[in-house]
Amino acid sequence: MIYGLIAAIGWGLADFTGAVTGRRIGSLWVVLAAQTFSAAVVTVIALATGQDLLAAGALIGWVVLNGVFSATAYVTHYRALELGPLAVVSPVGATYALVGVVLAVLVLGERPSIGIIIGGIVTVLGVMLTSTDLRKLRDGTHTMPPGLPWAIVSAVGFGVGGLTLAKLSQDLGWQLGLWSSRVAQLVAFVALGIAWREKQLHGRFQAGPAAIAALTVGGADLIGVLGYSIGAEAGFVIPVLIASAVFPLIAVALSVAFLHERPVPNQYVGVVLTVVGLLIVGISAAG
Repeated sequence: MIYGLIAAIGWGLADFTGAVTGRRIGSLWVVLAAQTFSAAVVTVIALATGQDLLAAGALIGWVVLNGVFSATAYVTHYRALELGPLAVVSPVGATYALVGVVLAVLVLGERPSIGIIIGGIVTVLGVMLTSTDLRKLRDGTHTMPPGLPWAIVSAVGFGVGGLTLAKLSQDLGWQLGLWSSRVAQLVAFVALGIAWREKQLHGRFQAGPAAIAALTVGGADLIGVLGYSIGAEAGFVIPVLIASAVFPLIAVALSVAFLHERPVPNQYVGVVLTVVGLLIVGISAAG
């Protein structure tokens, strides 16, 4: 579970820096800069550890599937962060764990214990609760936050992407699995960049601080995927998925401190539920 928490720290930092940077230079620029940096670092790791890069061809179907779904997830997620409040978008994105858990059971044949299932439900419920203002729902004034549809699409994409990355890490080792995933995503990102260059990219990139911030997003996201990949190779996928899904706690805390976003009371309850659920998962996994 510790690897899942490392992933959560990386992804929480990436969400916060991605939201700030995306509102300055555009979400697609953030994705392209961040993931190019990430792919370069992972390539160095793969070469330095003596990986046979051609061996990834044995799982080319999984590689392509990961590239398509993960690239779609990143693009839609950072678009959601650009448009909507971080305290809403990040928790909704974290529900990718639900998709990943279902797929881990169906595809990888994992059989989680009752404790892990209960802890997972409590954790995801807590994460979802942080994304809703119950007072506005009761008053009938709750409207769809900007970016929410994009966040929902990204949650599905990350669920499939997370499952396929776990499969690649388990079968190829985390170094080669993560390398093949990053390269496949980069190809998909370049294709998206070419297709959207006039609408999304023209004239928005800025050298200097904004570019450095975009690379910082890539570094934080890299910490996340490293933790996730190593954890998936080392043990069961489901505990890592659930633990990594708490990354919104970090992103929301940073948004409160620096972006002056203010959670409502039920969102604080969601934070408590998330922590409790995570503790249940950790105790169950250790047992």
